[in-house]
Amino acid sequence: MVTHARPGLDASDTAQTIRWLRSNRLLGASALLTERGILSAQAETLARPLTDRYGRVANSRLVEERRVFSALADADVPNLALKGCRLAHTVYDDPALRLRADIDLLVSPGSIPAARTVLAGIGYRPLYATAGGTPIPQEAWVRDYESGHHMIDLHWKLRTHPCLRDRLEFDEQWEARVPLPSLAEDAFGQSAPHALLNASMHWFDNLYCLESPLVWILDKDLLWRAMDAAEQRRTITLAEERGLAGLLAESLRLAHRHFHTPVDEDTIAKLDAAGKGRRPTRLIALQRRRLRSWLYALHCEPGLNGKWHRLRHALFPPAVYLRERYPEGSVLGVVGLWGRRVKERLTGKRG
Repeated sequence: MVTHARPGLDASDTAQTIRWLRSNRLLGASALLTERGILSAQAETLARPLTDRYGRVANSRLVEERRVFSALADADVPNLALKGCRLAHTVYDDPALRLRADIDLLVSPGSIPAARTVLAGIGYRPLYATAGGTPIPQEAWVRDYESGHHMIDLHWKLRTHPCLRDRLEFDEQWEARVPLPSLAEDAFGQSAPHALLNASMHWFDNLYCLESPLVWILDKDLLWRAMDAAEQRRTITLAEERGLAGLLAESLRLAHRHFHTPVDEDTIAKLDAAGKGRRPTRLIALQRRRLRSWLYALHCEPGLNGKWHRLRHALFPPAVYLRERYPEGSVLGVVGLWGRRVKERLTGKRG
């Protein structure tokens, strides 16, 4: 169970603190949290030997990241590292200390075929051979090894939710890109303002993701601290222009509460005012209200055709996709798989 509350911890309950660190993917940040007075020295001492086992990205994953981004650069496919991979190589002291399960990268819609060709050429395959489910602007790719597998999320828009997916375009992000030499030669990531706005959207764009570890809040804390005053002002201005001010305000509020992020109340109040009445701000109140969130996403789809397309593919995707998605099958055949799909989408429980 992931902890979502308690900006402070009971220093007397060290075992509970260690569980909290592991469940929120924060073992690698235990020294930092101790410096800020969030953890006790005793808890950090006990957490230290666990970090190498549970709190670090394996070296094989770091090597694989370099291989993927080098291959894309060699093929002249413009792309940007996103989320954990981007953050690990910029705002964390050691790229291995930011846990991540996959590689998130963004390409322009026009570069999708070229990116697919590169990924296939270095041994990756689509996770699902048949497209299906809620229409989303990304694909999962996988490469199998004897010891496990590596995953890539290939994005051509930043976000999935219809009220978030067109807030930032690829070209403007590419123009503001930052080099990531510790990742690979000619590897690039989002600028700090774009990365913080993406992280803010990501926290609230959780229609089908019920796990929200606090490392995602720490990411925002570290991004904000890494910016100079001009970058912070640029982030605020961009959030106001793109309708994301409410989400940024709540993100900074959470970061301050949990990790003592140095942001003043006037800044948050200004963002709150700018975000009032904007569609993305509604997502704050809908967190973990699955049915209402699903209906709101349907409401935000533009036009009747868009709403019907989302509804049909979310609840009744192609039969071949269902068989691939649920290989355990059903005694009722495809009808049973459709029923399982509807239950999963509306309740969040795997049927």
